[in-house]
Amino acid sequence: MFIIPVGNRVDWKRPPVVTLLLILINCFVFFFLQAGDEKSNAQAMQFYFASGLPDLELSRYSKYLEAEGSLHEREEFNGLLAKRNRATLPMMEQDAKFMRELHAGHIITPQDAEFASWTAQRDEYESKRSFTDRYVYQVDDPSLLTATTSGFMHGSFGHLFGNMAVLFLVGFMVESVVGKALYALAYGLSIYAAIFVFGLTAHGGALLGASGAIAGVMGLYSVIFGFRKIDFFYSLGFYFDYVKAPAILLLPLWLGNELYQFLSEQGAHIAYMAHFGGLLCGAIMGALYRWQRPALIESRHEETESKDMDGQTFQRGMDLLGAMEFQKALAVFKTLQEKHPDDPNLARLVYRAAKSNPSGEDYHRAALRLLALPEMDAATSNQVHSIFHEYLDCAKPAPRLGHDLVARLAKRFSGIGHSDDAEKLASLLQRLAPQHGELPAVLLALARGYYREQRKDKFEEILKSLMNRFPQSKEAEAAAGMLRVG
Repeated sequence: MFIIPVGNRVDWKRPPVVTLLLILINCFVFFFLQAGDEKSNAQAMQFYFASGLPDLELSRYSKYLEAEGSLHEREEFNGLLAKRNRATLPMMEQDAKFMRELHAGHIITPQDAEFASWTAQRDEYESKRSFTDRYVYQVDDPSLLTATTSGFMHGSFGHLFGNMAVLFLVGFMVESVVGKALYALAYGLSIYAAIFVFGLTAHGGALLGASGAIAGVMGLYSVIFGFRKIDFFYSLGFYFDYVKAPAILLLPLWLGNELYQFLSEQGAHIAYMAHFGGLLCGAIMGALYRWQRPALIESRHEETESKDMDGQTFQRGMDLLGAMEFQKALAVFKTLQEKHPDDPNLARLVYRAAKSNPSGEDYHRAALRLLALPEMDAATSNQVHSIFHEYLDCAKPAPRLGHDLVARLAKRFSGIGHSDDAEKLASLLQRLAPQHGELPAVLLALARGYYREQRKDKFEEILKSLMNRFPQSKEAEAAAGMLRVG
């Protein structure tokens, strides 16, 4: 049985940094640190049997088996040893108890004459072994270092891909609600919880992979989202479907599935109880967080749901616009604009929808709102210029350009290579509001526009007009200086 939640979209304006970082770390470990495992193991084995280590260790391992009363294993081992079969090395190395004794200096002791030679050769052999062999977690030889490294290693590309896909699907949703710090802490603690529970139920062996940590994220998800209904995908054999249900129902299903698989598939190479331990850890952390910060969780859920609803509303408006149902699309985009008044994209969409009725109040308001957009970039300024011409041609019964907007547009067009339009606006402003406070600045901006366009006659004409009309202004002083230089 496979069950995974689906639904929310990633908000790339606030990217899931921790989720992406965890995916990058796991991929780096697999594609770079584990990439040379096969070659390293071959080189390490070649070195081992070319060194004096077989004579020093394998014979002692035979005696160790005899002392332990493992007669069948000793007989099998001695048979391989007599044939100089290299399988003797992995057989010895899989005996965690013997390897602990060996590394502790209890098999070849400091009192033995061969100790110094053995230590040097053993150290060199260990350095040649693969990254996975050196840093995988061994139940019979536990350490904090290998517990940590194992949580970022994988046995195959398929193993990695499956884990990272689940981590991305679930992780970004959890990160958006609980925040980066708690999310990263839950992931880390779930690694150790998974290893601990696995160690309680496993009889030796190794554990690697991020599955336990990802199970922790899933347990955290189920509790944090609680009784909120979410969409999830499930498969039972060849049958699969989507269902909407409270998120908390996933926790007993996941836990029960892992326990059932563990009990029914003894000997399987899947660490079901590591998943079980991770799920429990994540669920406990989620419960503690809910207890401590219930209001914060609800506010973040509401924020996410509001964004999802806005996204659905936006898509409905785009569909209506595409179907040329302009008035319906206008109503949708105006609703969104009330919530996001500073969004220039929504302002453009309201204008597009309102343009179907150029005599309507909505069209005039939408056009004037776009024309009054603050200075941003060249593309936006050129778009404002296009909308200006369109508004002049389409507006009924006439455009409604206020004096302040005329002054702003004149200065703006002067700076983007549309000085002729800027001069028309400047003339309009002089006619309608000859004492407007921005008029000297408009004329100076217009002169600079003509200067950039290398139209010297117009440049000088505007500067002289500025000096004659506003002789006491600071702009007239600047104009006099520009005439002397120009």
